[in-house]
Amino acid sequence: MNVLIVYAHPNPGSFNATLRDLAVRTLSQAGHSILLSDLYTMRFNPVLSAQELQGDLQDIQPEIEKVRRADLLLFQFPDWWYGMPAIMKGWIDRVFAYGFAYDDQHSFENGLLRGKKAMLSLTVGAREDYFRQAPQRDLMRVLEPIHYGIFAYCGLEVLPPFIAYGPGEMSEAERKATLEAFREHLKRLPELEPLRFSST
Repeated sequence: MNVLIVYAHPNPGSFNATLRDLAVRTLSQAGHSILLSDLYTMRFNPVLSAQELQGDLQDIQPEIEKVRRADLLLFQFPDWWYGMPAIMKGWIDRVFAYGFAYDDQHSFENGLLRGKKAMLSLTVGAREDYFRQAPQRDLMRVLEPIHYGIFAYCGLEVLPPFIAYGPGEMSEAERKATLEAFREHLKRLPELEPLRFSST
């Protein structure tokens, strides 16, 4: 399987970077081929241009080719303001282009990216109990615009996300346990039941 990891964090020493490196190792050891788009290192321009909006995709073609080759897209990022970093949203704005990822006739089960899978791996700033205290903090609800409005809309099969809660507050033992949980999540990729959405 070809896996494209789209990674966004400005700090090379972050827990997100540790998760990214673990994903590369674990998936490579399982025999998968890895592609990586490290958006901050690439100094990726997140701004969709007027030319691209009119269908000139020349500048973004290398990233489109990565998606074209990939069987699985794994997005690794920190949750900021209940969403992904702007640089990653800009990557989606530019790479998931009209005519490549979607058009007026193709969406959901008939989406142009059907046959591929997508999965989120993210960190959040608070402990898990914080998010369970109120319905508006339900992270599956928070992630729905990505899961449903982007991935499912374009025809991608959406795998359950991996969420690391409050890495800044973790003890060393908790960090090791979280990394081991992520390793197991990745090993179980073929067995993960995709999320289900209705297009109506």
